[in-house]
Amino acid sequence: MGIDRVRWGIVATGNISTQFTHDLGLLPDDAVATAVASRSQDSADRFAAEFGIPNAYDDYRKLIDSGDVDVIYIGTPHPQHYAIARTALQAGIAVLCEKPVTLTAKQARDLVAVAAEHKTLFAEAMWMRTNPVIQAVFKDLAAGVIGEPQQVVADFAFHKPSLPSRLLDPALGGGSLMDGGIYPMTFAYMALGRPAEVKAVGSLNEDGVDLNVAMAWRYDSGAVAALTCGLRSQNPWVASISGPEGSLQLPHRFHHPEYYVRTTASGAERIDVPTHGRGYHYEAGAVMEALRAGALEVPALPHAATLEILDLLDETRSQIGVRYPGDDDDLSG
Repeated sequence: MGIDRVRWGIVATGNISTQFTHDLGLLPDDAVATAVASRSQDSADRFAAEFGIPNAYDDYRKLIDSGDVDVIYIGTPHPQHYAIARTALQAGIAVLCEKPVTLTAKQARDLVAVAAEHKTLFAEAMWMRTNPVIQAVFKDLAAGVIGEPQQVVADFAFHKPSLPSRLLDPALGGGSLMDGGIYPMTFAYMALGRPAEVKAVGSLNEDGVDLNVAMAWRYDSGAVAALTCGLRSQNPWVASISGPEGSLQLPHRFHHPEYYVRTTASGAERIDVPTHGRGYHYEAGAVMEALRAGALEVPALPHAATLEILDLLDETRSQIGVRYPGDDDDLSG
C-alpha cells in the first residue's frame, strides 16, 4: 500500500491500552500513535500527554472520522468491541481489536464480512500468537520433536481480593472465560485444532458470572486437552503439549513466556528465546506488515482461528449456563 508511517489510533485509555501504547514506542519510527479516544475528554487528554499523542477525542467516532489514523487499536471492555470495530471497518480504517473481538461468534463473522466488503484489514489482538517463545514452541511441534501431539494441558486462573468490577458484571462480558479461558483455549487450538467434542463444567455466582471453569476437549485422532480458568484461585498459569517422543512445557504466565522446556529421550532442555518489552509490539508489528502488504488479515492472527475460538466459547458458555445481554439479538447495520 506504500504506507511509510503507520498512524495508530488508540481507543480507550485503560491498562491494556497503556501497555500497548508503551510497546508501540519500541517499534521503529514508522509506527506512531497520532490519536486517542476515551469516554471523557480529560482521560483522553491525560493519555495523550503521557504518550505525546497530538490528537485527543471524547468519542471514538470523532477519532475514526478525523483522518488522523490508518489503524485503530481497541482496548475497551468486550461488549463495546463490536460497534467500534464495525464503524471503523466501514470507514476503511484497519482494526486491531482486543480479544475476544466480540461476545459471540455471530458478531465476529459479521465483522469479518464487513472487513471483506470494505477491503480493510481486521485482526484480533491475541498477542500470545505473536510471542517469539510461543512461535518457537510451535515450530518445534511442527518439526515433530515430540511426535504427534496427544495431550494439551493449560490453565489460566487468578484471584485478587478486589477484582475489577467489569470481571463480575455480566453486562460487560464478565467472568473467567472471556478474560482468562481464551488463552488456554487458543493454546490448545494452536496445538490440536478444533476439537470434535467439548465438555465443560463451571461454577457461577448469583449474577450468572463464571468463577471457575473446566473444559475437556476430544479429538478424532485420539488426542485430548484439559483446560481450566477461574477467578477464585492462584494457579500456576502453565501449559504443555505432550506426544509419544516427549513434551514442550511453558512456565508461569505461559501466554507471554521468556523460555520453554523441551523434554525428549535425551533429557530436558531449557530453550531461551530473546524477547523484549511487554510483548504487545509483536502483534502491532505483524499488523503493520500485513497493512503494508494490502492484506485483509494478519497471517499470525487468522480470521478462521478467531471465529472457531468464539464458536468454542459460545458452546462452553451454553454448557455452563452463562448468558450475555444480546445473545439472541439479530445483527443490524
